[in-house]
Amino acid sequence: MKILVVDDDKFNLMIAKDLLEDQLEHSGILLCRNPLEVMDLLASEEIGVVLLDIVMPHLDGISLLQQIRSKPQYDDLQIIMFSAVTDHDSFQRCFESGANDYVSKPINPPEFIARMRAAVKMRNNVKNFKATQAYLAQTEKLVSIGELAAGVAHEINNPLGFVGSNLGTITRYLQTLEQYINSCRELGRQIGDSQVAREELAARQQQVDALAQKINLEYVLSDLKPVIEESREGVVRIEKIVRSLRNFARSSLDEEVLPNSMEQILDEALQILQNEIKYVATVEKDCQPAELVACDKGQLVQVLVNVLHNAAQAIKAQAKDHLGTIRIEIYSEEASTICRITDNGPGIKPEHLRRVFDPFFTTKDVGSGTGLGLSIAYGIVKKYGGEMLVDSEWGAGARFTIKLPAVRPAS
Repeated sequence: MKILVVDDDKFNLMIAKDLLEDQLEHSGILLCRNPLEVMDLLASEEIGVVLLDIVMPHLDGISLLQQIRSKPQYDDLQIIMFSAVTDHDSFQRCFESGANDYVSKPINPPEFIARMRAAVKMRNNVKNFKATQAYLAQTEKLVSIGELAAGVAHEINNPLGFVGSNLGTITRYLQTLEQYINSCRELGRQIGDSQVAREELAARQQQVDALAQKINLEYVLSDLKPVIEESREGVVRIEKIVRSLRNFARSSLDEEVLPNSMEQILDEALQILQNEIKYVATVEKDCQPAELVACDKGQLVQVLVNVLHNAAQAIKAQAKDHLGTIRIEIYSEEASTICRITDNGPGIKPEHLRRVFDPFFTTKDVGSGTGLGLSIAYGIVKKYGGEMLVDSEWGAGARFTIKLPAVRPAS
């Protein structure tokens, strides 16, 4: 982790550099006198802590701080403001803009080193915390896949079974057609032979017609296309399930933030949960045209899988003799895209409602759940600048609302 010192005064840069090199463990000190070069340095170097002067030509430190904080990838960067300015308005503007700390000029070595050590330690703690979060998220995914494995296997085996059966049918049809084609070829050869008598050709034609009736040629030809089409659909269905699982199981460290369709994300989640849901609830979808959302697709699939799985489990726990209902709405509202999932399960008790998103909180029996699913889902939604809300009336079901910033197309 590198430390970047930004100051237009060369003397201040050298003092800071000497103190940091003498007192702190680090992987490099970078010095910058031009604030206009800072964003490029952040993009090209692994910088964890920035010491940022306030008063600089071309671009002042507070404006640069705001520019850095406008980029989500730099949220964990520790930024310490560095200036002789001591008025309260400047302090307030710095911290409101996202500064982590403040060091006064002229440098007081013990105070300077103490604050820089604290910043380095905080940055390392944040990195460790992020790694732990990613590990827990990946563990929760694998737990979910384990719980759903039998259902997913069934969803794959079902189309795989009829594809295998259809391939057997196609093989028999091809053998039949090969027999008929060979018979037609022989007839054609005889027609081209001037020495073959017309009576013999007529007899051969009767044999070909009799073979066509025997092998039920018209039926074979009419059935072959639907059998192939059904097999193709089965393969596509398997491909979708496998692709959804692959995206879902991908490591949280492989994050790829792109504009995505909430409806497509929902379809992948339902694909994974199809066998889990279809025996306990009817899914009602009301998907209006909605703006795209910027996210890692696999992570948002995990959010919907967790919410939908909980809804199915809640309905299943009622042990009713009829299917429950899970209603899913997707729509745009002002600058946001909304996904609302409502179930008619037993709902959530009032005393549990405020703890739904707490890590390790679960109302399931010991060994039946980790209590991390909704907590991780909540964290993912917050990471992308969204909100995740829950409301419920005990005995009347629950409703989860996921609200994410919409990605507006470039004008």
